[in-house]
Amino acid sequence: MPGEIVNETDQNKAWDEYWLKPKSPLIRIYGRIASLYRKYLIKRNLDRLISESFPKNSTLVHAGCGSGQVDTDITGEHSVIAFDMSAPALKIYDRVHDDPHDLVRGTIFSIPIKDGSLDGIYHLGVMEHFDEQEIHQILSEFHRILKPGGKMVVFWPPKFGLSVSVLTIAHFVLNRVFRRGIKLHPDEITLLRSRSHANGLFNKARFAVDGYYFGIKDFFTYCMLVVSKLPAAAEIDQESAAVD
Repeated sequence: MPGEIVNETDQNKAWDEYWLKPKSPLIRIYGRIASLYRKYLIKRNLDRLISESFPKNSTLVHAGCGSGQVDTDITGEHSVIAFDMSAPALKIYDRVHDDPHDLVRGTIFSIPIKDGSLDGIYHLGVMEHFDEQEIHQILSEFHRILKPGGKMVVFWPPKFGLSVSVLTIAHFVLNRVFRRGIKLHPDEITLLRSRSHANGLFNKARFAVDGYYFGIKDFFTYCMLVVSKLPAAAEIDQESAAVD
């Protein structure tokens, strides 16, 4: 639909600007803090969940890979496809990583990967940038490219997360009080409200939430989830017919 194409184009432009635009001193400071946080806190949690969820040499996609600072160890253990809509982000990812990996540019709504070909997917800070209808489309696409029983590791900020609160205050002070017109990151449209909210979103797209954590391990920043692919309705009907 034309509306969807415009929305996707706007999102692509926003992310290209995020990676390319000249950085003001305040944004550079924010970038350094975020980089340290990714390298020394988020990375540790991601490494642990990937290690627990996938055997070595699994075929994985890092969806919305960005700079790739969080998965420098993972690409040494697994076959990783770095996927992003932003060409500048993929260039940064390639510079950050010494290990072999594939770079794929495209829209998350139509991923150029074969049906049922992946062991897993992981993404951090991606889903909150879409509305719930778009999230369902994205999760359906993830369902398509995962093998039966394939898994996803998902980091999704909640409304009650510490970073959300800090950034809300920072934007208020910078833009309402000092009128600086600074935007530290693209809009966050859908923040998780609870585990039941997460269950509803994933169950609708035929995923089961196997694990859900929010707490001190990342200083209350992300809801960290492990979800597994459930069979599509048609597959369930086929299995039932075979049993009958």
